[in-house]
Amino acid sequence: MSKSKAITVVLFMIILSNVSYSQLSLKIGPMLGLSSPTVDYSGDVKDFYAGTKYGLRSGINYGAIAKVVLGPLNGRLSVCYASLDNSGVASIDQPNSSLTVKNSIFMFTLGTEFGFGIPFSPVKPYAGIDLLVSSISGSFKFQGTSGVTSDEKSIKSASRTGLGFAIGAEVGFGKTFTMDLSLRYNLINLFGKSYEGVTNSNNRVDAYTSLNDAADPNYSASNSNHPIGNDRSIATIQVQLGILFGF
Repeated sequence: MSKSKAITVVLFMIILSNVSYSQLSLKIGPMLGLSSPTVDYSGDVKDFYAGTKYGLRSGINYGAIAKVVLGPLNGRLSVCYASLDNSGVASIDQPNSSLTVKNSIFMFTLGTEFGFGIPFSPVKPYAGIDLLVSSISGSFKFQGTSGVTSDEKSIKSASRTGLGFAIGAEVGFGKTFTMDLSLRYNLINLFGKSYEGVTNSNNRVDAYTSLNDAADPNYSASNSNHPIGNDRSIATIQVQLGILFGF
């Protein structure tokens, strides 16, 4: 076979590969994964008490994905629930103190993916960007910690808007089933940070009963009742595995 004919055959196979994705179709299915907090969403429970970070550790996420496929582009819609928690000594100065922190995140995402077919392969790598709308709530419980009561209290639900970035790959099994594996970085509170605590409070626990990802306007290094001195970024790294059914 001449060089020009070989190039023609390769180009023809690439075109065929792309054509296989060119028809409009819908894929939907469940997904399961792991959410790991990062930036100010991570840390230790001592950071939560200090007002510097949220002090959470990794937890399971699950939900559902729907994709509209048109050529190399996917429109992606998902709902995802993640539960994160952590516990330990609340303050380094109080070794007998304890704290348990829990957060729940309900996330709605709407975005797009750009993928490309690999000739002779069922694998379709992609990169994507999402708009995130999240609702965050939770609870905390101090024990034997100065300045706060020893009972469980709720963290008021708050909504935040952000952006997500993803890389992943779809692996097709016939025309019906697709395995979707992705790595996602979510900037959850990119927009809408606020401080909702009681600004003139003389009770430290008021700083923890809202999400309070913006600095307390009454913060003072000499006033222990207002520990949140800086804006805090909420972000997660997610690994997700979905099983999608084509229609």
